[in-house]
Parts: sequence; structure tokens; C-alpha cells
Amino acid sequence: MRRTDASGATVTGSRTRRAVKRPRIWRAPTPLARQARLISGESTGSFVGRLAALNNMPPDALMHKIGDGTKAMPAKTTEVYLNAPALERLAGLTGRSVPVLQRTLPHLKEHHLLGGGPGPAWEWPQWRAKGPVFLVRACDLCAVAKRRPSDVYLVSVTRWRVCVRHGRWLDNLREAGVTWLPLENLPDVVDAHRRRLLLERRLGGGGRALFADALHIAACWWNVPSLCPPVWGARGRLLGTGIGSDLRIAPLVVYPEAVRLAEMLAARERRRMRGTWGVEMDQAWLDAVDKVLEEWQMPATLALMPVSIWMQRHGAPPLAAGAGHPAQGKWRRLPAPLPHDDAPADTHLEELTCLSWRFGDEPLEPDLTMAWSVTGQA
Repeated sequence: MRRTDASGATVTGSRTRRAVKRPRIWRAPTPLARQARLISGESTGSFVGRLAALNNMPPDALMHKIGDGTKAMPAKTTEVYLNAPALERLAGLTGRSVPVLQRTLPHLKEHHLLGGGPGPAWEWPQWRAKGPVFLVRACDLCAVAKRRPSDVYLVSVTRWRVCVRHGRWLDNLREAGVTWLPLENLPDVVDAHRRRLLLERRLGGGGRALFADALHIAACWWNVPSLCPPVWGARGRLLGTGIGSDLRIAPLVVYPEAVRLAEMLAARERRRMRGTWGVEMDQAWLDAVDKVLEEWQMPATLALMPVSIWMQRHGAPPLAAGAGHPAQGKWRRLPAPLPHDDAPADTHLEELTCLSWRFGDEPLEPDLTMAWSVTGQA
């Protein structure tokens, strides 16, 4: 006699038959026939896509070998995340060690790995709620010079990257069919990028946080046409026409001034963190910033407002209780000063900054301290 129990299983006599999903058996992977060269900073999705293409298989088929997941997404706009067992399997399929992959592909580092069960698994979301992922196409001239494929997407802490060697501003917007912007007529932008890299190498996490703040102070200025220095419009005209929207070129045109401001912020924070800065020095520092703003032909009184707001955020003790002062010396690293938190080097700048301004944004509600910045360019 057949009957159904409370759980819905069919009972025949005294025996119960339940449909049990068998766990997948994972055999040790062997290296694929053809291997893709590792490119420093490449996204995991971009690397997996190249590896699958070299072995004449769709990305979904390769991901099935790596672990359990859903569906592969376009590598130029999305990123795939693995758990530790899936990373081990990817290492086996590529014939490389896990540390080598983690040094080369940023989103395979420990703090990006998924949690979960013991089985290999991956997620390839179309959108992530926890912070955006910026993927920028690599410079195709660099790729040709190194005999590497040009359709490579790199993980970036910004929405753009600069190729100093070939004088290109790279992003992933593709407005007006343009995938990069030429910098041959803008040597000050290339020089600013070199200075930014030097600042971040010297100061480490503190340098990255202070550049993030400087860039978003510049974004506040850019949102108000009356605050923009004349040189920003001049740079935009040098780029020519057919390059996309004003919002696309905004970080480019403000870049030199943002880096100069970051150097001034760093000069103050370096001494504050080392205990050699007094409150009485703030006015002299503001006067120096005021002088620079006048050199840029900006209305200094209004342009100083976001700088003053930044100073208020950076007015408390810059180090956590019990933390020792950083060592003296031009090349000594600085931790991220409070109110910033220590963050991995691949944290994007919009998450790193302590300021809320973004290019093209307007204040969410009327505020007497911000009433002058409600008109944006975007």
C-alpha cells in the first residue's frame, strides 16, 4: 500500500523513499591545455574569460569546473568572486599556486573571498550592494607591446586609470564610442599622476586617503560653475569634441589641482599625526591654501568652505587611543588618519574619502553651509 507522510515523501509499507540530491564529487583538477598569461591588476572575470577563450570553451563551462555558481556575466562590467576551495581549483586549472594568483588578481585576495560551506563555489553578480567595482580596460598599446591581448579589464580604485607611457586617460564609459582620451596636449595631467603615485608610495594608506579627500573637494568645486578655475575649461577644450559628457572628463580636468591639494592636506596631516602641529598653525595653513586658490583664479572665500569642512572632520586627534606616533622622515608611511579607517589598498576612493561630495551631485537637502553649491554641471 502507498501513502504520503507529512513531509510529502511516498511511503511503501514501512520503507520511505525520499529524493536526495547527491553532493557533487570534486576530483582534483588538472591544468588546462592552454594557459593565459597573468596580467597584474586584472579582474578575475577578465582572466577567466581569456582562459576560457584560449581553450575554446564558453565561460560557463570553465566556471563549472571551478565550482558551483549561477551564470557567467560580461567581464567588462561585472566581477566574479570565489571562495577558498574554488580558488584552489582555479589554481589547479592554471597550474599556478594560490599565492601567485592572489598577488596578480586583486579580487582573489583573502578579504575578497566568499565565505560559505566546504565545497567550491562562486558568485558573479550583476550588481553589488557593497560598494561599486571599477573595471577599466587596459591600454591596448601596452598590450600590443607586451604581446598580450588588448581586451583586458583591470581593477581600479577609481573610474579611470592613466597610462603614463602612452599618454592615455583610460576609463570604461565608452561614451561617443571612445574608450580612451589622449593626453598629449595635457602634460600637466600626466605629471600630476606621477606626483600622486609618489605621494601614495611615500605615505601609504594615509596618502591614498588624503588624495581621496582632495579629489572630492575638487568635485565639490566642479559642481559649482562659479568656483571652477579657468584652467579646467581650457583643458576640456584641448581634449576636443566627440569625447563624451562633461561628467566623463571631470576627474581629468581637475586632476592636477586635486593632486596639488592632496600634497597640502598631507603636509598638515603628516605633522598632526607626528605631534608637531598645533591648532594655532591651522590659520597659517588656510592662508597658504587661500593663496593657491587665488593663483588658480578661484573665488577663495567660497572655495575655502569645503576645505574648512574637511578641517572640521580632521580636527580631532588623528590617531586612535594608544596608537604610537609614526616615525619621522619624508619616506615614512602614515596610517590613514581619523576619521578614516584603515582599509585595503584596493579600496575605491569613493568609499575611502570622509567627504560626501561626488562629481555631478547636488546636496540632498537645503543646508545653510552648502546653499552655494546646489547648481551642478552634470
